[in-house]
Amino acid sequence: MHPFHIVMLCANLLGLGLILWRGEWIDRAATLALVAVVAMTGVLQLLNVPGLFGWVAVLDVLLFFTLWALAERGERWWIVALTGFQLIAVIAHLAPFFAWERLQWAVITVNWGVWLLDSLCVFVGVWEASAARRFAREGRDGSSMDHGRGARAAASVE
Repeated sequence: MHPFHIVMLCANLLGLGLILWRGEWIDRAATLALVAVVAMTGVLQLLNVPGLFGWVAVLDVLLFFTLWALAERGERWWIVALTGFQLIAVIAHLAPFFAWERLQWAVITVNWGVWLLDSLCVFVGVWEASAARRFAREGRDGSSMDHGRGARAAASVE
């Protein structure tokens, strides 16, 4: 296994564990969808299923639509960003229809980049879930900086 994969798997395990622990239902649903697709892709690779790339493309499309539905229902920007990065992964599956020989390593690099961006989104999701919990506890929605507690550097913008 490539060292990049080992580092990314460890980071993903940490981030996914944190979001499952600290997140709300929408965060957990997005995380579980992401984990399910990664697990199913791994199983398909282990079984050496004929038409592997086609099945992985189907899983990626299903993940995209799942994340899109969650992004429409929830108020989490990290899920919106994750959905956009997943769209890039879905579009990358179209490369074999153009020129697979020339684009093979470009597609692999794009997939690694999307994986990295997905991992960063999960860590942003941990922060966003914590911030939402803090704002709810303080009775604010986060849209206003002026909450009437002492001096502040600048006037709030609304």
